[in-house]
Amino acid sequence: ATRNGAVGAGVRQWLDRNKDLVERADSVLAPQINNPKSFGEHASMSLCDEIFGIVKKSVSSDGQVSESSSVLLLGEASSGKTHAVEYCIAKMKEVNPSVAVLRAHGRYYASDVECVRHLAQQVAGQMVSAPRCNSSFEQGMDWLRQVLVESFQHASAAVIVLDRFEHFCSRARQTLLYNLFDIAQDLGVCLSIIGMSEKLDVMGMLEKRIKSRFSMRHLHAFRPANMEELIKVMMIKVRLPADAEFKAPFVKEFHQHVESALRLRSMQWHEHLEAGQPPLWFLWKCLPIKALLHDLATAGQARASGPGLTPAPAAKRARMGAAISPTDGVKNRLLLESLAEADLIVLLALFRLQDRNISPTLARALYEVQMLHEGGGFVSGFVQDRYCAAFDRLDQMKLIRIAGPGSGDTAKRYLPCGNMVSCMATFVQDLERTIPTLSWSPLRTLPQPIQNWAARQRH
Repeated sequence: ATRNGAVGAGVRQWLDRNKDLVERADSVLAPQINNPKSFGEHASMSLCDEIFGIVKKSVSSDGQVSESSSVLLLGEASSGKTHAVEYCIAKMKEVNPSVAVLRAHGRYYASDVECVRHLAQQVAGQMVSAPRCNSSFEQGMDWLRQVLVESFQHASAAVIVLDRFEHFCSRARQTLLYNLFDIAQDLGVCLSIIGMSEKLDVMGMLEKRIKSRFSMRHLHAFRPANMEELIKVMMIKVRLPADAEFKAPFVKEFHQHVESALRLRSMQWHEHLEAGQPPLWFLWKCLPIKALLHDLATAGQARASGPGLTPAPAAKRARMGAAISPTDGVKNRLLLESLAEADLIVLLALFRLQDRNISPTLARALYEVQMLHEGGGFVSGFVQDRYCAAFDRLDQMKLIRIAGPGSGDTAKRYLPCGNMVSCMATFVQDLERTIPTLSWSPLRTLPQPIQNWAARQRH
């Protein structure tokens, strides 16, 4: 009991001494946790090494494409597939900076031609000679082949990432997949294809003519199966970045206390882990980190107050936890602070549509964003898959609402959806004022052209 009390008192004193630093650490970690481009060391480095080994051979600098030029990564949602692929691509760019990366998300295209245009525009930009939307699939594939040949004169290697691979395996899309693999074999360039899917039987959906075109290595990603694996994954997400300008002693002690707090909290998580909750579910239960560390200090003192090592009664622990738990307002603010620029732009696009009484869809939101890039003063290039990925993240975080699936093969991008952030109107109205009235708004951190675009013009 004395030892537990000393530990609890030690954590409490450490928190008191480093109050400002802990709060700054929270503000640093909030955007990192939900930033899709923030990938640290993967929980399964053996998986990353295996993917990297396959891709490296396929896009080697000697111009020879190996027999294993394709890899299919299978696993349920939140099992680390995207993390592993992005980690390996980043490592590949360190080895070969000229490597070109093309991405396609299977469920976001209404036709094969849309997918072809998206792939080609990633390597060629907004080309005047791009085929029209109503062009035939054959014309689109011929153009893609020419664009790839011309582009690869300046890039020694390329990787094509096909997310939601199962959507490329439907009967209507088999021809597109066939042609992509055909290009991989026929072009005199180094080309590797990485597929990702949640359907473990996806290969059974392919026709024989496509299976005969390539030999695809199958790898599997898994969610944490036990508490040790879960804590390892969570510690990767809450580890302070090296460029955060914290002193080494604080960083070491911060990580130690956070890990201890996670282990304490994990005693309540076994049933949820067995029920299949993803790591992100547990992660949001631990934010903000300041409250998590307060729980650790309070729990240590509570254990010390009882006889021996007997913990305090559950009701008492609940009362103490309730006293230091963050309010819903704090959680919502932290959640909104964690949103990347692309996430906020998508939310604003949906809000603009709703404000004009137009039924929002992903397709309409993408058009709104494209107009921002092309005529709204936002000079960066419009990359569709960046905003599609943001739309997916917002859906997982329940910040948008999507209507149920329609009949037939209705693409997700055409389903009605809506912005579920109730305070978005307040944030936008604050932008319209010359002098801000809100003490904090996530929109105020955006570049000025985006703020101008977000503000509604009243006439």
